[in-house]
Amino acid sequence: MASVPERFRVIFWDVRPESLDVREHKRFIIERVLEFGDEDAYRWMFATYADEEIVAVARASPRISPRTAVMLANFYGIPEEEFECLRSVSLRKPRGS
Repeated sequence: MASVPERFRVIFWDVRPESLDVREHKRFIIERVLEFGDEDAYRWMFATYADEEIVAVARASPRISPRTAVMLANFYGIPEEEFECLRSVSLRKPRGS
């Protein structure tokens, strides 16, 4: 079982990083790294997961922030409307705006 390196403990404050399997807990790990990771964590994520896996998680995730989704949309050249978190009701403009 490949696990998350101990040096990323701060990103996974509520779980033991060594208990996370990089395949079994892929969605959780990618979401956390995208939201709370530093440059080192991002490098590890890109080395651990294919771009397609990262994009698939990000597109479907309601847990990533709009800021992260926009960054990924720009980075990968993906339309913003393909991200679940950007389709949220709370992000829509009020009527009459």
